[in-house]
Amino acid sequence: MKKFGFIAAALALTLTACSFFNNNNLINEEQEASTEIVSKNYKCEVALEGGSGKATVESPAEVVVTNEEKTVKLVWSSSHYDYMLVDGVRFDNEAAVDENSVFTIPFRDFDNPFTVIGDTTVMSTPHEIEYTLTVYEPDEDSHIQDDNTLNNDESKKNDSKKPDLSAFNYISSLNLDYATQYSVDFYQDEDNNDFAFITVGSGEQAQYFVYPGLDSGFNKSIKGATLIKSVDKTYLVSTSVMDLVSSIDGLSQVSFSGTDSKDWYIPEAKQSMKEKKILYAGKYSAPDYELLVSSGCNFAIENTMIYHKPSVKEKLESLGIPVLVELSSYEKNPLGRLEWIKLYGLLYNKSAEAERIFEDQEERAQKVAGQPNTGLKVAVFSISSNGQVVVRKPGDYISTMIKMAGGNYVPTSLKESQENAVSSTKITMEDFYLEAADADVLIYNSTIQGEITSVNELIKKSDVLRDFKAVKEGNTYCLEKSYFQQTCDVAELIEDIHNILVKEDESLTYIYQLED
Repeated sequence: MKKFGFIAAALALTLTACSFFNNNNLINEEQEASTEIVSKNYKCEVALEGGSGKATVESPAEVVVTNEEKTVKLVWSSSHYDYMLVDGVRFDNEAAVDENSVFTIPFRDFDNPFTVIGDTTVMSTPHEIEYTLTVYEPDEDSHIQDDNTLNNDESKKNDSKKPDLSAFNYISSLNLDYATQYSVDFYQDEDNNDFAFITVGSGEQAQYFVYPGLDSGFNKSIKGATLIKSVDKTYLVSTSVMDLVSSIDGLSQVSFSGTDSKDWYIPEAKQSMKEKKILYAGKYSAPDYELLVSSGCNFAIENTMIYHKPSVKEKLESLGIPVLVELSSYEKNPLGRLEWIKLYGLLYNKSAEAERIFEDQEERAQKVAGQPNTGLKVAVFSISSNGQVVVRKPGDYISTMIKMAGGNYVPTSLKESQENAVSSTKITMEDFYLEAADADVLIYNSTIQGEITSVNELIKKSDVLRDFKAVKEGNTYCLEKSYFQQTCDVAELIEDIHNILVKEDESLTYIYQLED
């Protein structure tokens, strides 16, 4: 019986093998016919982090999706890369000599960061550098059909112009002392109806809105501007805005959140979601359209991540939901970032509260900033799971806070934040050591990898840190994970850093010292 079973199994295996290969050792015709090869080309946004922060790749980049396989064509800002490694597989430079290096590499998933290694010959000897690359998922309507399609899209962008307001009477403008990424001008129509004209951003990417407010009878359409009729059922996706709205007591007008309750550190937001006053309506890339429409959503506040999924923004707008993409992350001055509270004060009829909060924070921050610089070096960093150091770029609002607190931010040689508003970058531990080994204070940023409590936990992340001056002298701290949702508390962090530097006051709000 056992012998018969063995023969049957062997026969089945033989038949299976025979059915898999034809006479030419290829996949049989029936199987080949059932496997349709579908290939689509896209233009996708890509993000590169790592190295010294000087190297970049062109974005958007060409992406080819063939069935389950995906490749991205990377065009580097340098001609000095000769190969790249992806999962241990080598890909050689496709470009001609002296042209920017080009590599077509595979990747598994959209929106998920993955590690690549680039070998650069710019130094005296070739050197492999580790980077983190993210390819963002395209929209179906970003499928490349031909060159004319792309040219038409570009022409549409170039056709965008600032709306014509010459038919209206200009009254005044919202006073902004620090914010550079938005403006508000007040007008009246011929019937003396008031409205606010809001501009967010600049150039071709500028957004224009008309907001009549609660009591105005203005209801005209202005070509090129989006009319915001009401904001009492807001879908709030940008996490940095929640604290601003909550602080001015405007939370009752937020009905939907793009962040689940478990991920909020703002007590009022968490409680409102627990009581179902604010409903989770899906993240930025996959909102619950049915919920938003059936519940009467009339306004959405997004951050710049929405530009990775432009079809979502278009869908919301087609459903009659105006979308404001806030740009507070582009503000280099922390008080400029906070000054966006005046915009939400206007929208939610809480201008007096917004002015009071801003003036209080400004006064406290400037009081510290007016004191002499200590000359002490401060580094804010974290260490990723693959051992790279994540640091803030010089000129971003955190490094500006350190300067206002009386310190000098390190590292200093990184490229400052420009158009992409990405405030952090990854560098090697060697690069970090060269610039921050003599830093007087180290502040570990817990946002990505979580909070730590002791120096030993810090050193476990990289033994090299035990040679840093701040570690030896016991000047190591951790920034609480909750801080980056506490947008209003600008003065608190500046005061924390100042207190660490001058050692006059040991009370700290968002920073705590690591245990020995």
